[in-house]
Amino acid sequence: MRTTAAVCGAITLIVLVGCSNTDDGDGPVPAAAAPADASTTPAPDPAPAAKKIGHAHRWEASVDGLTAAGSTTVLSYEQPAKGASSPGDGLGLTDPQWAVVEVKVCNTGPDHISASQSPWTLAFPDDTRAQTTGLNGGDLPKPEFPTLDTPVRAGDCLRGKIPFAVEHGIRPDRIMYTPGESEPVEWTVPAK
Repeated sequence: MRTTAAVCGAITLIVLVGCSNTDDGDGPVPAAAAPADASTTPAPDPAPAAKKIGHAHRWEASVDGLTAAGSTTVLSYEQPAKGASSPGDGLGLTDPQWAVVEVKVCNTGPDHISASQSPWTLAFPDDTRAQTTGLNGGDLPKPEFPTLDTPVRAGDCLRGKIPFAVEHGIRPDRIMYTPGESEPVEWTVPAK
């Protein structure tokens, strides 16, 4: 039992901290860098282009001999969420409504991984972000993506909807997935 817990814990660490992008071909291939002049500061690497909804982010990582690989995909974005009552006053918004992101995480590696709502945020044009509320149940859109770390076996996928409380009529421009200390992966939210 302790071995299983240690393996699951290490794989959770791999998924949340050690994921590296294995580009799925959506972006341009960078040109070889020329030697930098000693008097100049190299420019930072540009951020990868945001993906379109429906396009998968493929990733793989290895930590302490354990391997994790898979894909993460935003399947849809809906605002306002149909069928859900207002988020209410307790979330600090003046005129709140629910927005819902449907996501799918697939495990193509040999070991278990964990998935949850915590790496997901909405990014707005004014440089603000909305995190998940951690709420579930009630009349929130189904199927719900788990709020807590949930194991995903090798060869399995997990799909569900993540609710976000947002101001009525204020639409994000990006959906961000940031597992642990990894670089964020972004999907563009289409205009209404």
